[in-house]
Amino acid sequence: MQFGEFPIEECENCILAHSQLINGERISKGTLLTSDLIEVFVSDGYQALVVARLDADDVEENAAATQLARFIAGNGTRLEKAHTGRVNIYAKVDGLLDYNPASVIAVNSVSSAITCAVIAADQWVLAGRMIGSVKIIPYAVPAQDIGHAIDAATPMQVHSPVPKSVVLIQTTLPSIKKKVLEKTERVTRQRIEARSAELTVQHHCEHRIDELSRVIEESIQAIPDLVLIVGASAISDQCDVIPAAVESVGGQVQRLGLPVDPGNLLMMADYNGTTVLGLPGCARSPRHNGLDLLLDRLVCNIDITDDWLNSLCIGGLLSEAHDRPQPRVAAVSDIPGTARIAALMLAAGSSRRAGYVNKLLHPFNEKPMVCAVLESVLASRVTESLVVTGYQADQVEQALQSYDVPFCHCPRYAEGMAHTIAAGVSRLQDFDAVIVCLGDMPHITANTINQLVESQDNPSDKIIVPVHRGVRGNPVMVGRTFFDSLLQNEGDNGARFLIRQYPDQLIEVEIDDASILQDYDTRDALNTL
Repeated sequence: MQFGEFPIEECENCILAHSQLINGERISKGTLLTSDLIEVFVSDGYQALVVARLDADDVEENAAATQLARFIAGNGTRLEKAHTGRVNIYAKVDGLLDYNPASVIAVNSVSSAITCAVIAADQWVLAGRMIGSVKIIPYAVPAQDIGHAIDAATPMQVHSPVPKSVVLIQTTLPSIKKKVLEKTERVTRQRIEARSAELTVQHHCEHRIDELSRVIEESIQAIPDLVLIVGASAISDQCDVIPAAVESVGGQVQRLGLPVDPGNLLMMADYNGTTVLGLPGCARSPRHNGLDLLLDRLVCNIDITDDWLNSLCIGGLLSEAHDRPQPRVAAVSDIPGTARIAALMLAAGSSRRAGYVNKLLHPFNEKPMVCAVLESVLASRVTESLVVTGYQADQVEQALQSYDVPFCHCPRYAEGMAHTIAAGVSRLQDFDAVIVCLGDMPHITANTINQLVESQDNPSDKIIVPVHRGVRGNPVMVGRTFFDSLLQNEGDNGARFLIRQYPDQLIEVEIDDASILQDYDTRDALNTL
């Protein structure tokens, strides 16, 4: 490829290197200079232009990026249309991301003109999350280089979970309270249901080798895909109760200990083809730990090898990372006034501060409170609405059955609002922005929502927050540039972390209505409703 300034008569079929403004019309860089465009430049007095002239064996940037991306994008992924030499790769389904890091390095080693960036492998991703991006740096690259990059590429895949049946066994000691057993059962059920598995049987037995052996044999008769054992005491040795019980019935302990924290004290065994896991104490908590890493692979039928287990040491010091930068994404709509905005209504919370009473079903104007919020949403000027359910999903959907609105269930609702938002955003990827509406704010009006909708012609790269007398409130509108951050977010952290991370993208809209500050979280607050 030749790059430089050439006489205007030699620029036909070349690529414009720098944007130009002619008669009030912007000719963008990267535009192919046709004979008609050349005439426009000549009539405006141009005698030369800075262009990229492709050689016979060059591949134009968008074509090159598309060719390579098609080899990198495997099962469970989808490609975005090439733009400015970039093709973004997205997860098409919920599941576990799997690829060979060495292959990605090999692709990038072909030429600095060819780049491929990916998120970390072996993590659970939601449909719609960006997982990789191919970018060609110059306006064209030699066909030979693209060929070498394709030869080096191996597919990224997102493996969908396969339904599994799970048995949970908890051993007991006098010191173990009933509430601990109940919480462990609840957390385990939520953990596996989030991965399309089902807890089919649960057993309790004394923390003794003979008792546990008997229950293991009984459990295997149900032919489960997976047996999870939570001990009253953590496993501290190969001869401890749980591994000893597995071996006493003919099982084989394959691993005791993971290079992961939390989750070190985990046992992996096989009993007649059924995987048996002895869980660490941290598995009683919903916090991300080593068990989650193994479950992700097990439910997707991906082999767990010693090499993979040993590799967990890199990144094995687990933490909750809320604020992460995301790759660049193109806006859906660049035409002023045509933005597509969806309302994402959160109706999944378990109302713990209200004493486990589902506050969303609390009466308000002779209807459940959640109905008032949805009516305002549907009366507004949003393009589409989606309700995310979780706690008591059947009852919430029943309350809203008379409204023409789709539902999305979030199995991980108990782990925090971030998961509820991510479940909804993953299904709204085609919109320029989402307005995150809380189901416990019944005084929010359609007019308030409309003021957010109308505040920006193109909200795709903005975070728009309503303000009343200097105080920020809800709902918040988030542009699709930040969707990937929302899909990565975890815990009970909503969308407001984006304000800290991207203060320059924040737009405040003054609202003359205190309802943006008023929600109903507690029993006392509900009594005032």
